[in-house]
Order: sequence, then C-alpha cells, then structure tokens
Amino acid sequence: MKLSHVSVLALTVAAGLSLTLARDYTPAPSDDALALLDPATVAKTLCGKQGMNRSVFFRPDFRIGLAQAQAEASPAATPHKQTFDERPPLWPGLGNAEFAISSTNETARAYFNQGLRLAYGFNHWEAARAFRTAQEADRACAICYWGEALVLGHNINAPMAESSVEPAFAAIAKAQVLAAGATPLEQALIAALAARYSPDPKAERAPLNKAYAEAMTKVYQRYPDNDDVAALYAEAVMDTSPWDYYERDFATPHPHMVPAIAAVEAVLARNPAHVGAIHLYIHLTEASTTPQRAEPHADKLAGLAPKAGHLVHMPGHTYFRTGRYVEALNLNVQAVAVDESYLNEVQGSDVYRYGYYPHNVHFVLTSAQMAGDSATVHAYTKKLDALIPFAAAEGVPLAHPVKASVYYALAQYGAPADALAMAEPPASLPYIVAAWRYARGIAYLETGNKTAAAAEAKAIRALGDAPQVPGLEEYGIPARKVFNLAALLIDGRLAAANGKQADAITLLNQAAVAQSAIPYTEPPYWYYPVEQTLGATLLEAKRYGEAADAFSKALIRHPNNAWSLYGLMKAQEAMNDPAAPVTAALYAKATTAKAAPDLARF
Repeated sequence: MKLSHVSVLALTVAAGLSLTLARDYTPAPSDDALALLDPATVAKTLCGKQGMNRSVFFRPDFRIGLAQAQAEASPAATPHKQTFDERPPLWPGLGNAEFAISSTNETARAYFNQGLRLAYGFNHWEAARAFRTAQEADRACAICYWGEALVLGHNINAPMAESSVEPAFAAIAKAQVLAAGATPLEQALIAALAARYSPDPKAERAPLNKAYAEAMTKVYQRYPDNDDVAALYAEAVMDTSPWDYYERDFATPHPHMVPAIAAVEAVLARNPAHVGAIHLYIHLTEASTTPQRAEPHADKLAGLAPKAGHLVHMPGHTYFRTGRYVEALNLNVQAVAVDESYLNEVQGSDVYRYGYYPHNVHFVLTSAQMAGDSATVHAYTKKLDALIPFAAAEGVPLAHPVKASVYYALAQYGAPADALAMAEPPASLPYIVAAWRYARGIAYLETGNKTAAAAEAKAIRALGDAPQVPGLEEYGIPARKVFNLAALLIDGRLAAANGKQADAITLLNQAAVAQSAIPYTEPPYWYYPVEQTLGATLLEAKRYGEAADAFSKALIRHPNNAWSLYGLMKAQEAMNDPAAPVTAALYAKATTAKAAPDLARF
C-alpha cells in the first residue's frame, strides 16, 4: 500500500472507533500499523456514532459580513472601486472554461466565458457583471441572459435573495424570447433554467430548485459528454440538498447524489483540468469518509485559476481533512492575497468581501495552529479579530465561531497577559463571551491563579442560560455543547494542576466524549483534538502507553497535526518504541515551528 501524508503510528483499530496502541512492539512498525498512519485509512474510521454527530450542513462562514460594520476592517481603501454597473476588465487567471456560444461577437464570447469561469469560482456578483457586459456586446445573445439568470439564483453557500428574484426572472424570460436563434444545447439550458424561477418573490424555493435539477438531468442525458453540462447538472442536484450529500455513515451518497457524483467523476476522468468539476468534487468529497479522492484534483486547482481567490482557497478543504495543514496554510495565504488585490480594485459583493475573504483568513489561522506556526498564528489572530468587530457579529450567527477562534488562538499560542488584557465581548454574544472566558481560564491556570480559573469555568457553564443561545442552536451553532467542552477542559487542567491526576483523567476523557458530540464544520468548532490534553496529562503521570493511545486518538480526529505527533513521539521515546523515529520524521514534516511545542500548553 502506497502511503502519503501518513499520520498515526502503531495503531490497531477494533470495532467502530475503539482504538488501542499495539503493546507488543516489534523492531519496526508493521505494514498494518503503517497502513493506519495514512489519513485515507483514518478518514474511513470517522463514521458510525461519531459520524452521525456531524452537521448536516458543512456551511462555511459565508454570510458573516452582511453587517456593514466590517467595512472599516476590509482591505485598504483606494480612491475608486469598480461598481456593478461599470464594465469589468477581462482578467487572466480565472480558469480555463471555454463554452462555444452561438454569438459571433468576440466581446460577447470573451465575457460569457469570463462569467462562466467566475461562476465556477463562486464569485457570482462578478459573474453577473461579466454576463451583463456580454449582453451589451450582443443584445441577441440568448445564452448571455441565461448566464445572468444562472448566477442570480440559489447556490450551496447562500439562498437566493429576494432582491434577485425579479432580475433573474427577467433575464431568463429574455433568454427564452431570444432562444429561437440559439443552438439546441443553448435552448435546452435556457428551458431547464426557466424551471428554477418564478415572478413571485415569496415562491417556495425548494420545489423550484428540484424542478431545475430534474430539467438539468434531462439535459445531461442528452449531452453526457459535455463537461460544462455535466458540471451544471451536478451543481443543480447539489443545490437541492446543500452540504448534505451522504447518508449518516458518510460513505454512502444519498440516492439522488449518486449520478451527480458520477457525472463529476466522468468529467475529471476525461478532462482533469476542468476547474468547475474540481471545485464541486472537493465539496462532494470533503464531508465523506474518503476526502482523499479529491487530492490529485485539488493539487491542480490553484495553478489552474491563480487569480480566483476562492478557487485558490478550495484545496484547503481537502488538505485540512487529510492532514496537509502546512499546504492548507500556504494556499490560503495566497488566497487572502488574491482576494485583497481583487477587493482593492472592485467593490464586490457583500458575500465575497465579508464572507469568502474572511473565511480564507480563518482557514490560515486554524491551519497554522495545527502546524505549530506561531508567527502566522499571531499575525492572523490580529487580522481576523480586526475583520470581525463585535458589531458585525450581531444578528449573524455564523460570525460567532469565527470570532471565537481569535480567543482559542490566544489560549493556545498567546501570552497569558495578552489573553487577560482582551476586552470582554458584549453580553449579547454569549458564544464569543464563552471563548473569551475560556482563554482567560487557560491564562489563569498558566499563571497559577486556580481560583480565577475555576470561576471562569463556572461562568462558561452559566452562559448556557443566555437568552441568545436557543437562537444560535436553531441556526446550527452547538453553543451549549461547546460551552460544556470548554468548561470540562478548564476543570480537567485544574484538577491536574492540583495534583488530582485521576480526577483530571476522568474529566479529560469526558471532554473527549463531549468533543465527539459537536457537529463537524470547516474549520472545526473546536480548535484542537482534546485527546491531546489527555495525552499530555498521562505523559506527565508517566503512563506512557496510555499517553500514546490518547495521542493516537487525537491523530484520528485531526490527522497529522503537529502537536499530537510531537506528543506521540515523546510517549514512544519514553517506551523505547522503534516507531519513535518515524513519528519524529512525520512531526518534522508536519510543522513549520523552529522550537518544540510546550507540553504544558497541550
């Protein structure tokens, strides 16, 4: 078995997620043990009861910026930013989509292709601008109006806005009027998209989205070898159940998703450079037990569309799932730079400026934490904190976990004085207040103020009664589960600090169970695998075999993360385990840190 990006050493897997470390050491790790180091194998274990606790929707934090309070923290202002009504330039580096439209006007052709490339990169506002420019170049171009209608609609990251209903309906109606002069394929696409829209802004979207998916199924059946038709068909099907593509084993696709996944795979088999198909395939596989299916395609994406910030970012979803944190970090640093360059020139949509862009910053931060890159953590903690002022989080639930990550980064990498100096968030933001209190609790433990640490844990639990919590949970934010985990971790560390090792181990085992009850999202709601803390506590107690078990379980939860690899290596070294040098090599590859992590901060 060829191994890549291996992460967990000397594990044997019993039924379900029951893990034990191999106690009978051999002179070198066995092939079976090495096979279990492969994140591809690791991912397959993330099913069953733990898998069922994942969120139905892996929705990234894409609506966080709809509050205009973020405007002051957006990329540096320039004298003028292009608005929607201005003609955009033809940008290179957005991808390679080339759709042969019926128009003979070269300007219309060029802007139509730019619109399609931008649509594949989920910059729908900019895509609409391109399609409008194509219409201006050729008023008889039916498919150019289809393009505008397409990108004004629902997508997996955002529902259709009421304000888009009228222009979308008008655009597809215009396309239908002009369809007589279009090719048969264009006519089929126009007729299919017409099923998606109603002139009534209050019309229920789900039946319309389903009707469009059914219509696109027929178009795909007529044109099964057309790569763009296949991608459009697959996305139409995905839009009927955004971020919910698998049964609860996360290995079996929902029945309606089977042909859609097959269509994307067929495109990639014959055209591995199709950026739209790669983008969709990353989304289609990241929630599964086999996210590594997308790796060879993800590896190409940033190079195929180097000026499309979201596409540069997208491989990070696959890399985070497969333990390639350094690569996820580096790509998202690039994505941040690409988006800042774009947003310095163009006003852009709120969802892009205040959603997709901060999502990239968040991804840099969490990837850097896993990789042990303290310099990047410090820089991007400040950057993300500035991007999401408290006023921006009010009324936008998905902003809360993103803002909370600032405090988690301080708890893991910051000086205690820095955490204690942070101003208290408004009481109307209990999720963020809990993260602030957690960082303070950890800081108090590090400075020896055990009484204050215990008070923070108690205060975190009390936040479960805040009146805003039910609303957060209705939106899918697992507030009370996260609060419980945070308090358990402070209590467990406090017990260890008081010399009560048995109590500490019990509490930390409870914390591991609590973490498994938290739904999955990307980046995760909780910033590290808590078995790591359990492992460090067991290591301090000289219970090396149990410590190795705990670190191995941490690596099942987050493959290849540098902290857990370091802890596993130290436990193995204490037992003279011959696997220790292999783990050491993996740790060296997984981290960018120049100094070893402090076990006291695990």
